[in-house]
Amino acid sequence: MNRNRSSPALPLARTTPDLIADALRADIAQGELPPGEALRQEELAERFSVSRIPIREALRRLEAEGLVVVHPNRGAYVSRLDAAEVQEIYELRILLECDLLERAMSCMSRDDLLAIETILSTAEHEAHGPRWSELDDRFHETLYAPARRPRHLAMVLTLRSSVKHYQNAYAALPRNTVEWLRDHRAIVTACRTGNCEAALRRLKQHLTRAGRLVIDNFT
Repeated sequence: MNRNRSSPALPLARTTPDLIADALRADIAQGELPPGEALRQEELAERFSVSRIPIREALRRLEAEGLVVVHPNRGAYVSRLDAAEVQEIYELRILLECDLLERAMSCMSRDDLLAIETILSTAEHEAHGPRWSELDDRFHETLYAPARRPRHLAMVLTLRSSVKHYQNAYAALPRNTVEWLRDHRAIVTACRTGNCEAALRRLKQHLTRAGRLVIDNFT
């Protein structure tokens, strides 16, 4: 772990495990904490100017999301996946996300479509900026929200989160911005016209391609 990484201390009123987990999650997603990096509690406590108690709770939350592994007597580390695990995650995502989209399309309202198109436009506008990954998450979450299946969606978001640090650390997906934005636009067009088959086919292609890019840059 880089002891010289600068980070402002959290204000005392905000030094909660949730906020610490948010900060570490962002570091992992941006590749500042790469796979296999040690997360030493004493260093994190110094970084955030807190005791080890909220640090331990934040690490437990990240472990539940699959971003961190905690080994008894060895400490916490940013999760390191192998290619087979990444492949499995994307195969699960295809199953879960296609099912969720099909359910969402059966009850999409005009307001839902407006919300989806609004976040898509924002994602297109900022696609080459630092928020591309955050906006990609928000697009997919908004796309699936009409299904009103919070546990299903939570599983999807956990799987997405578990590979995000590989996407960013190896810069695989941002290099293909035009292609994945084209996929997003095609999915939204299919939703607006009620063409479920086309939407599901394009989503499956989108996720398959994303998985292949991550694995190709991972090996």
